[in-house]
This record gives sequence, structure tokens and C-alpha cells, in this order.
Amino acid sequence: MFRKVLVKKSLDPKVLVMAMIFMIVVSIPSAQAADDVKIPEKLTLDGGKGELVLNGTGTRKKFGFKVYEGSLYLKSKTTDSKKIIETDEPMAITMTWKRQGPIDKTTDVFSDGFKYGAGANYNAQKANIDIFLKSLVKAEKQDIWKYVYIPGEGTSVIYNDKVATKIDGIDFKKALFSIWLLEDATFTGDAELRKGMLGK
Repeated sequence: MFRKVLVKKSLDPKVLVMAMIFMIVVSIPSAQAADDVKIPEKLTLDGGKGELVLNGTGTRKKFGFKVYEGSLYLKSKTTDSKKIIETDEPMAITMTWKRQGPIDKTTDVFSDGFKYGAGANYNAQKANIDIFLKSLVKAEKQDIWKYVYIPGEGTSVIYNDKVATKIDGIDFKKALFSIWLLEDATFTGDAELRKGMLGK
């Protein structure tokens, strides 16, 4: 008799609903914790070339969803986007992905960004831009992409700590970093993302 009562209660729809709600509530903190990736305050350059400090981090969103965190690393902090683009000194941008980035869409976004970022130097940088675009891979959640510029060495394109390619010249670096940092009348870019990366 006692056993039958237990069976009936375990099948009670109200009990099942309450159990499901409890399971969902309990699982939320761990899911959020797994999604959080701490952005380092410093980035160590290879070959004993020193460290860069985190200038700022912004969030790229699409239709209200977080796509990636864009972080800017410099020798010393500044909010002057033009100075960052033009300066010939070590710097880096990292992309910490919050969701998948289909390679076709990512390629299209970068391709359009270079048209504005390179400006009058687009044709001169077309070969380098093509090398960059061909190096792109499908982004997965929590992937980390890095673009590290070293004067005299060029820009290293790094996916999850693996160097995909290295592109010479400061002009390419200017075009690439302008995709995030350029501020002018013809290209506003993602203002909130840029604001975060500039530490404003």
C-alpha cells in the first residue's frame, strides 16, 4: 500500500514540473560559469619581447546575441583610436568567441571591413588581405583569435595559439586594426565595441 502511494506521487504532473524547474534553476549558474572566459590583463609577446597591457574590451553583438569579446592590448593605455592605428609599436587584438562563427559570414564581415579599413591603400593591400581571408577558420564557442603586430616583423594571425600566417608591413596592420578602431564619417563600425576596446 505504501509503495503504491509513492508511485502515484512520483507520477503526479505537479511534482514532475516542480522537479524540472528545480533542475533548470540549479543548472543555470554552472552554465553561466562555463560560458565565462576571463580576459587576461596582460599579453606576453613571444621571444622575450615584453608584455602588452589590456587597453579595453568590448562586446560584438548581433540581433542581441553576444558574438565575441574584442580586446585591445597596447604598450600603454590610450583612448586615441587614430594614434593606435598609426603608431608603429607592438600591439594586439584578441577575439574571444561566445558562439559559433560560420566561416562564410566571418569572411564576408572581414572582407567588407577591409574595404573601409584599408581606404586608399586597399588595392595596394589586396594581396595581403586575400592571404588573411584565406587563413580564416570556422570559429567555435570559446575559441580565441589573436592578431599580434611587432614592428619589423609584421602581423601574426593566430587561432587558438596556432600561427596561421604572418603578414608583413605596418600598412596591413593599419588596415586590420582600423576594422575595429576607425572612426570617421564614412565608416562608423561598431561604436559600442570600439568604445569598450578603447577603454571609454
